[in-house]
Amino acid sequence: MPGFIAHIGTDKLQFATETRKKLVVNNFDSDGYQVERRVVNKFMNDRLFVETNDYLVVIDGVVLNNHDLIDKYSAANWQECVIKMYEKDGDAFFNAFRGSFSGLFYDKKQDKWLIYTNHIGDKQVFKYKTPDGYIFASEIGFIVDTCKCNNLPLLIDTTAAYCSLTFGFCIEDLTLVKEIRKLPAGHYFKLENGQLEEIQYHRFSNKPRQMTPQEAVEGIDKYFRQAIKRAFEKDKEYGYRHIACLSGGLDSRMTVWVAHEMGYTDQLNITYSQSGYLDFSIAQQIAIDLHHDWLFKPLDGGDCIKDIDVVSSMTYGSANFFGLAHGLSMERLINYDNFGIIHTGQLGDVVIGTYLKKMEYGQQPQITDGAYSEELRERMESYKFKYEYEDSELFMMYNRGFGGISQGLLTFQENTESYSPFTDVDFFEFCYSIPLELRFNHKIYFDWILDCYPEAAKYIWEGSKGLIKRIENRKPRTMNVLGYEVPHYSDHTAFSRYIRGFVRRRLGMQRKGEKRKTITLNSKHNMNPIDYWYNTNSYLRDFMNEYWRENEHLLLKEQLGEDMCHLFKDCVLYDKFQAMSVLGAIKQIKK
Repeated sequence: MPGFIAHIGTDKLQFATETRKKLVVNNFDSDGYQVERRVVNKFMNDRLFVETNDYLVVIDGVVLNNHDLIDKYSAANWQECVIKMYEKDGDAFFNAFRGSFSGLFYDKKQDKWLIYTNHIGDKQVFKYKTPDGYIFASEIGFIVDTCKCNNLPLLIDTTAAYCSLTFGFCIEDLTLVKEIRKLPAGHYFKLENGQLEEIQYHRFSNKPRQMTPQEAVEGIDKYFRQAIKRAFEKDKEYGYRHIACLSGGLDSRMTVWVAHEMGYTDQLNITYSQSGYLDFSIAQQIAIDLHHDWLFKPLDGGDCIKDIDVVSSMTYGSANFFGLAHGLSMERLINYDNFGIIHTGQLGDVVIGTYLKKMEYGQQPQITDGAYSEELRERMESYKFKYEYEDSELFMMYNRGFGGISQGLLTFQENTESYSPFTDVDFFEFCYSIPLELRFNHKIYFDWILDCYPEAAKYIWEGSKGLIKRIENRKPRTMNVLGYEVPHYSDHTAFSRYIRGFVRRRLGMQRKGEKRKTITLNSKHNMNPIDYWYNTNSYLRDFMNEYWRENEHLLLKEQLGEDMCHLFKDCVLYDKFQAMSVLGAIKQIKK
């Protein structure tokens, strides 16, 4: 992800040369620090890279409410506003920002550095301890390449590798490089008098407050429309056309639909999936009915996975490469010069809804909550959480949501900025204050759509293969069968789901506790029918096997290497992808 790299220390380091010609590169070099920005040449009035007698200010990304802040602080411009905010509000001044951003701030008089990411951490920041100080950067690759230029150590973090093999992403502050740590969402580093401190400036809470369903719907609509306005007005400020993802799901649909209703009609909607699947047909019909331009990229055959090395150079194993490769295959076809922010529906169903499978607060997080594979679960059982989580929902949001799923935005950020109105801080905080019995099972989500945007509900929802309808959440009934608590037969949805899982396990199609998405089913009726591709595309199988053979020698000669070989050679396809993700990262680190 383009952004910045900074070395703060007494010695001088040789930064690796930036090879992406499209990026704007500037630097400040002085006694005690080297700072270089490498940013996409868009939204340049939002980005800051300035130095005065008293301060050094770096901001990357988009701050959607910067004009409101300029007015609030009676500032002449954005630079003056940021400095006034620091002088008035202190170290965590950026808590008032809204958008997708990260930054660095140096107070020369106090010799104090502040390095921060935003509330959801989608603008990543990493650190590396050098003999004389620290390196901070927006990309793991910036640090890895600089370490290679200066003969600094880079070791594989075995715990992080097992994390990636189990979850499909790295949790907390882990990366596959032992010496590199990631700054979590809502945190900042403070470096003062040679001492580095990691500080939390914002924390989401799911503590409910009493409200009626109508109050919940009204609040959702109010804050969602505010979030839409913030993001789409930023496009207009720079004279860009709107570009938005659109699928068969509800999240991207509501971003596109509400923006259209608010007058942001000049949209290009983009879709990528297996041709003929619901993601294709639903998105096509919505775009036609709204008179939007529409671009579709078929993923048939799965050849996008051949971009594993390109993706690995972005993630370094922090996410399953396939989750980014299919999006990359679309994004490299688009010339972004005339387009602004890529608007998405990222995390929508778990913000208005929930990650929880039971309608209960206070469920304690387990190490495999949110994991895609349990094949190597025992390797993670001794892991101790570094951070505190009030319950499983917040553990899942901060790790799977912010730390894992948001990795999918990295390919967008190579060309422009991306944003989901569902992750707007004010919207998010309101939704998480809605009682769980309203958020659970999409109840209030459906109510919002049916009450406020009934025309948007007239299209099939890919999640259920049918139209959405109002539901009432009740405490689930159970019954005892041979000593086991199972869903009661009167709860048709839960009972049928249990029976399907039972049958799959008996037929050897699914192990107990295994996620459905790891089952091998030879069907193309899916957005990403990876098993169908693997079973019908011999070129894909040959590529995967050849990639493994060519790079297997890079594996550590210990338990980790044996386990990765087991995943790739003996397990289901998604496990193979996770093993390839870690192998691809090791290849980048060691090359």
